[in-house]
Amino acid sequence: MSDLQTFRIEPYYKTYNSLVKIGLDSSRKNTGNGYARGIDVFWRDKKTFKNVDYWISYSYLDTKRNYQNFPILASPTFASPHTFSIVYKQSFTLDKLNFSAGATYVFATGRPYYNPNYIAENKTFNSDKTIDYNNLSVNFSYITMFKEHFVLLAASVGNVLGINNVFSYKYSNDGTRRAAVGPAASRTFFIGLFISIGQDKGDI
Repeated sequence: MSDLQTFRIEPYYKTYNSLVKIGLDSSRKNTGNGYARGIDVFWRDKKTFKNVDYWISYSYLDTKRNYQNFPILASPTFASPHTFSIVYKQSFTLDKLNFSAGATYVFATGRPYYNPNYIAENKTFNSDKTIDYNNLSVNFSYITMFKEHFVLLAASVGNVLGINNVFSYKYSNDGTRRAAVGPAASRTFFIGLFISIGQDKGDI
């Protein structure tokens, strides 16, 4: 680690005991267990390219739990085995105006989900996976001074490509129909204006 560059790698292994198990009669006991193992890798660089700040991260996760109403040790629905992200930020000045623009890309492999037909389809519990997750977002900001106040104008667009990401599936009671569970909107838009109105205590 230095002032302008950071590299971090963290392997881990965890075990879980006394997790809550829910019985068929809705009773609860602390008899569950599980484990999580994986590795996180992070690299950030503000040195190589002028006025550029970027960082890259990767995470591998292998986890299984026998808790809640799980019949066996299985992967929970929130666990994606591989997650990769890259963030890019470019700052520049034009006629004393300070701008910055950036982009973020996130990729994750499919998550497990509960399929009530898993026994009939000769599968194990929570062995079905959603499609891979992809999200490209962009942002822009402009900062200036108005009298003694900082003014920040920011705008961003989430999921620029409009990819229909799927987090899970909901099944009908008889298991014959299903509907994808995804974000409320395929794209998100944000525009914000921020003005500092407090007094700088350093001047008091």
